[in-house]
Amino acid sequence: MPTLTLSDGIGLHYEAWGDPEAPPVILLHGLTGDLRSWAEVVGPLSDTYRAIAVDLRGAGQSGAPEDPTTATMARYADDIRELLDALGIEICALAGCSFGTMVALQFATTWPERVAALVASDGSAARDHPAYDDAMRAREARIDAMEALAARKGMAALAQQAAAAIHDPFLAAGVRAKYTRRSLDGFLAACHARRTRPNLVPLLRQRLTMPVLLAWGERDELGSAAAVMTAELPDARVRIFRGAGHGLPMVCGPAFARELLDFFEAVEAGEPVAGQRMVE
Repeated sequence: MPTLTLSDGIGLHYEAWGDPEAPPVILLHGLTGDLRSWAEVVGPLSDTYRAIAVDLRGAGQSGAPEDPTTATMARYADDIRELLDALGIEICALAGCSFGTMVALQFATTWPERVAALVASDGSAARDHPAYDDAMRAREARIDAMEALAARKGMAALAQQAAAAIHDPFLAAGVRAKYTRRSLDGFLAACHARRTRPNLVPLLRQRLTMPVLLAWGERDELGSAAAVMTAELPDARVRIFRGAGHGLPMVCGPAFARELLDFFEAVEAGEPVAGQRMVE
């Protein structure tokens, strides 16, 4: 289980699958997850690519900053740059889910020359936008409330709240474990970074010159945020997963993996990737 010591002393844990000489694909997880979020994706990917899943700072087995208010989206992106440099990777494909998409967008707009292809799943390029609908704004308000509850009462209270509406005892226990595994400082750091992140929407068309895949679930509340990115990236490939909610690598991993492989195959072949369709 390799760990890189970053320039600020924090340990960044990652795992890799596949041929070390194969083209690298970096995988970045969501707010409440860790690299295990990609469990159903790394197998199919690693048959062709070098799949590298990262525990973002404060998640999984990576270290967390002592002061969560020092966390910025730029710092999360710089962690990935340091990892690529340490592994001798000059250019990669970069795939994010939810919070990981925010990190991926920050990285790709900062160092577009290092991204051969970008996958932005279940994510947004700004905290707010005039085109966002009520569902998107309500989602942001709930995450702010989660941050406030964790800051007041800790991760155990957040875990109890998250599991309260789940009637199956096994599933409820799993949700509680997911939250309590996360360190309080790590969770608050990620919440602070996402809440204070810059608006990247004005940069998308100019900076994201690489092939882009935008993906989200039909039932995901951030559909309007995904639509904003789609409007800014007319040459992107767009895939909407019918009936799916949030977190495509977890809720429909095999189908999502197939779409990633189809996208990367088109990129390697130099084919146009533009086009939108529903994934059944």
